[in-house]
Amino acid sequence: MEVSYRLRQALALFDPRVPASSRDQAMQRLNEDERTLFQRLSPADQRHALAVYGAAQEAWPNDDALQVAALLHDVGKGRPGLADRTGLTLAKALAPWLLLRWQLRPATSRRGRIARLGGDTEASARLAELAGSPPDVVETLRCYGFREHERGRRLAELDAGL
Repeated sequence: MEVSYRLRQALALFDPRVPASSRDQAMQRLNEDERTLFQRLSPADQRHALAVYGAAQEAWPNDDALQVAALLHDVGKGRPGLADRTGLTLAKALAPWLLLRWQLRPATSRRGRIARLGGDTEASARLAELAGSPPDVVETLRCYGFREHERGRRLAELDAGL
């Protein structure tokens, strides 16, 4: 990824605005507990989820599970700070094996937090399951990026494209 893209991404973290019209329309697709999960995302992550959701609506307008999964795909991240996000990006790019070692660190340490950010897919699936999401939404989140799982592959492709 180019430096200017990452810089724009970092600056977006400080923008508190989330387009109300697209957010309100998307929230109608979620149950009450799923809405709570979505609203706990940072504004930047909400904007990103809405962009992935919009892309899913356009590409696969009849795939409800994919669209709901698009809205919830990052809920397992929590609200990471800029330093943790930067650490994850650098570790993934320069030394991804470090993330495996850092998983052994306490969750409260910086390295532990960064490693757990890398595992947000399973956390998102578990949170969605607890929120009462349909099984196909939970499965899509759990299979994010798996080539052999069509919906999980689609979600990862949409996410990577934005």
